Amino acid sequence: MSEPIFAPREIFEQILQYAVIPTFDLIIELPSGGIVVVYRSIAPYQNKWALPGLRMYKNETIDDTIKRIADQELGIQIDFANKRFIGQYVGKFSTEFNRQDLSSGYIVKALGDEIRLNENHFSKYQVIKSVDEIPQQIGAMYSFYLNKYFSK
Repeated sequence: MSEPIFAPREIFEQILQYAVIPTFDLIIELPSGGIVVVYRSIAPYQNKWALPGLRMYKNETIDDTIKRIADQELGIQIDFANKRFIGQYVGKFSTEFNRQDLSSGYIVKALGDEIRLNENHFSKYQVIKSVDEIPQQIGAMYSFYLNKYFSK
C-alpha cells in the first residue's frame, strides 16, 4: 500500500463545504463479550455516545481503514479478515459546514480485551451486551447500526 494521504484541517474544512466524506464505523466484539461504545469529545456527535470510526484516507483500502480505526481509536488489534458489513448510513450535520458523511458500518472481532482510548477523540467508553444497554444519548447513525446488530 502507498502511504495514506489526508488533508490538513484547513483544507479538510474546505472539502467539507462541497464533498460527502466516506467514513467507517465499527462494531467491535470483545473476546470477553460485548461491544465497545465511546463518548465523543469532538465533532460531529460531540458529547454523544458513538461507535469508533474515522474517515477513509486516499490510498487506503477498506481493510487498511478498519485496521487504522481499531488501532488509533482504541489501541486494539482486530481480526479484519472476518469482518462483516452491516450497512450504510448518510449522516447530515448542522456543524462543520453542514457536513455530510457516507458511513459504512462493519462488525469486527477484537483479538484482545485491553482498550487504550484515544483521549483526543473520546472521554470514556463502555461495553454493552444488549439493545437495552444502548446509551440514550447516542448519535442516530450509531443507534441505526446497533439496533441492526442486536436484532440479528
